[in-house]
Amino acid sequence: MSPSGADSGGTVAEKLFWILFYSACSSSMLVINKLAVEAVPLPTVVSASQLVVSAAVVVLLRALGYDVMGPMQRSKVVPFALYTAMFAAGLFSNMKALLLTNVGAVIAARSCLPVIVCLIEYFFMGRALPGARSATSLAGVVFFAMTYIKSSSSVDVDGASGYAWLFVWWMLLAVQMTYGKWMTEKIEMTQWERVFYTNAFAVPPTALIFLSTGEYSQARDVVLGENATLWLLASCAMGVGISYCGWKVRTVITATTFTLVGVLNKMATIAFTVVVWPQDTTLTSIAALVACILFGLLYQDAPKRKTKGVGSSKGGVIGGGGKSGFA
Repeated sequence: MSPSGADSGGTVAEKLFWILFYSACSSSMLVINKLAVEAVPLPTVVSASQLVVSAAVVVLLRALGYDVMGPMQRSKVVPFALYTAMFAAGLFSNMKALLLTNVGAVIAARSCLPVIVCLIEYFFMGRALPGARSATSLAGVVFFAMTYIKSSSSVDVDGASGYAWLFVWWMLLAVQMTYGKWMTEKIEMTQWERVFYTNAFAVPPTALIFLSTGEYSQARDVVLGENATLWLLASCAMGVGISYCGWKVRTVITATTFTLVGVLNKMATIAFTVVVWPQDTTLTSIAALVACILFGLLYQDAPKRKTKGVGSSKGGVIGGGGKSGFA
């Protein structure tokens, strides 16, 4: 996966660094969140702590005199409020989809997400359609993801409502991915400002979930596990890291590539758990996971569509237009 078009900022080394950093944070976050939730069995409290700390870090840096954030402006507040609303709606629809389907169905839908994102980029963001290599890459990712699902866990959907919520979640996530990329291109602001707005605006919906799900009544009787403070602080620190590098990597790659990185991170994490805990694992499922990741690495960013008098350059996972890069 690699973009090296003139429209994507950053050197090849920078792109590769941020993608690997983001992938490392994403994978580590899963493990640390698992340990944090086991030690503090209140998922919304853990999430809210991460959001508050991430926003507070930006405020603290500004108070210390660092130029990380300008004054709040309508041109920034409104787009991020909309982005946060989409995030909250996506989280809710994801929970509904999980209630009415199984994990296999959600993974299947997620693996197809780059396809719809690249179409949104084509119709609304001025990018060309993927070339033959990239189309093969996306088709391979979808095919081998489905092969893995078929060999490990069947797709189970509970009637029309299950399909409906799965589709709603899928479309919300696709729009969120492309809208996030649009914000990095059209709204001039620092990465730390993006961190602040994303996390600060997500606190109210999280508090609402905390009150409406009954977790509030459980909080008084909860028994904290061993090293609860340590794992909660670790999850907050990782939350700051993934929030920053998530927005940073968006600035140097396309929305489709960012979406594909997310899919490959998920598959790589599954592959890791399969190797470490090989219960009920088949050779077919392992081979499908590896093939899915390898096909994903073939993806090349689609360039901006040509306009009169303006050329466009192609990029590739490991090369294109004289430059190469992971994106």
